[in-house]
Amino acid sequence: MRTCVIDIGSTSVRAVVYENMSIVDFEAEPLKRYYPEPGFVELDPEEIFVKGKNLLDRMLERYKVDAISITNQRTTSVLWDSKKSKSIFPALTWQDIRAKPVAESLNKLWLIKFGKAIGKIATLLYLTIPSLRNRKRIKYLVTISKLSFKPNHASVHLMWMLQNLKNRNMDNLRFGTIDSWFIYRLCGEHLTDYTNASATGIYDIFFDKWSENILKIIGFPEENLPEVKESDSFFGEYRKIPIASVVADQQASLFSLCCFEKGMVKCTNGTGTFVDINVGEEPKASLSGLIPMVGIRLRNLRRYILEGYVSFSGSSIEWIKSLGLLETPEESYRLAEMSEDENLLLVPSFTGLGTPYYTESPGVLWGISNKTSKEDIVKALLESIAFRISEIVSLMDREVSLSIREIRMDGKMSSNDFLLQRVADTTGLKVVRSRYLEGSSFGAHLIAGLSTGEWKLNELKFLGENTFERKKDVTEKFNRWLRLLNETIKKGWI
Repeated sequence: MRTCVIDIGSTSVRAVVYENMSIVDFEAEPLKRYYPEPGFVELDPEEIFVKGKNLLDRMLERYKVDAISITNQRTTSVLWDSKKSKSIFPALTWQDIRAKPVAESLNKLWLIKFGKAIGKIATLLYLTIPSLRNRKRIKYLVTISKLSFKPNHASVHLMWMLQNLKNRNMDNLRFGTIDSWFIYRLCGEHLTDYTNASATGIYDIFFDKWSENILKIIGFPEENLPEVKESDSFFGEYRKIPIASVVADQQASLFSLCCFEKGMVKCTNGTGTFVDINVGEEPKASLSGLIPMVGIRLRNLRRYILEGYVSFSGSSIEWIKSLGLLETPEESYRLAEMSEDENLLLVPSFTGLGTPYYTESPGVLWGISNKTSKEDIVKALLESIAFRISEIVSLMDREVSLSIREIRMDGKMSSNDFLLQRVADTTGLKVVRSRYLEGSSFGAHLIAGLSTGEWKLNELKFLGENTFERKKDVTEKFNRWLRLLNETIKKGWI
């Protein structure tokens, strides 16, 4: 089985050719990011398509490929004209918060406030009457009570686009995430999969459909959204080769790490950090601000997740490198190991803390002195990311009545031994690093193999490479960090 996976990320498009469980070839093209105003983070949809198609063409010229697979960054939004097959706006990425005023106005709508009020009543019922906890309507209302429109939701991006639209025929408009845009340009089909749809803020995972209420608020017709399919479906073909799988990047990583069973946890450390726990065959409401999503949706397998994220992890290493404290990202591990400072603490709210705070405020560096070195700062930064991961895992442990035993990790930043060791030290859990750090493309390849019948689910095994277990109990330092975090929130520093 040979698959060409097109992996569309935040900073590059990658083509990876797999043959069975091995990488045969890899090539990448950078994507230019645009920052026209503060809070704006754009990509060019045409550049994404052209570079992705060129990479795919080159791989197809070199190899006989059985299937094409697509995996992509989630929630990045594209609106296009179906008659011209041209995008109308730049692609608004998951880091773009230009629509903050739109999100704020939506959250003030009486319908949203009413929904939250009903949701609070549903939460009381959820807590006091266990038999109601599996009711779809109750879980939906509990989720409504805890979550609100965020500036980087695809739903909010869409509304911003519609408000800034000029002289366009609504009938010709098509909206989708990056996978939808790429498929549409590649073979003319307007499709997406359940994992990508569930990340938009428009899809209702509890009732398994595009949300009529959200679409009514936004003012966009459902028929202009993509058809939603299982990840191992047929998504069209290109050069007579089937597009055999489409899956969002974090869910592809979940699959590559074989987190198929309830209670299994994975953590992907890339530009941001995403922690997911498998909650089983039915979606689960969260009482602490974790995000309910589709985790795996195949023709013969359905799993849901609760997700928490740290918005600025790998990006923070690039930032500290830009300050001249590092020459290469890989150097951070060595520098952190050299530090003996146990007082310096950092709250990593560079572009917001992420789950469960969802703030958009600056970070805090506490305990600096004339003896503070660059090694100390690097260590504090890596520890802060480890502490945020540990905080999210702790939320999951409280919400899901299962014993979490290990965390499976992938993503480029998971090559950092200090980070993984500190997560193990803080949580007391076993942390296992995957052999494949590029879990998104590997997971997409595995799903393509299921789609074509090349292998069966029970034949897939997790390929772990390194295991980290607690060497040192850092609970006291973690608790000090939590107190700093709570104080900064209380005092309004963030």
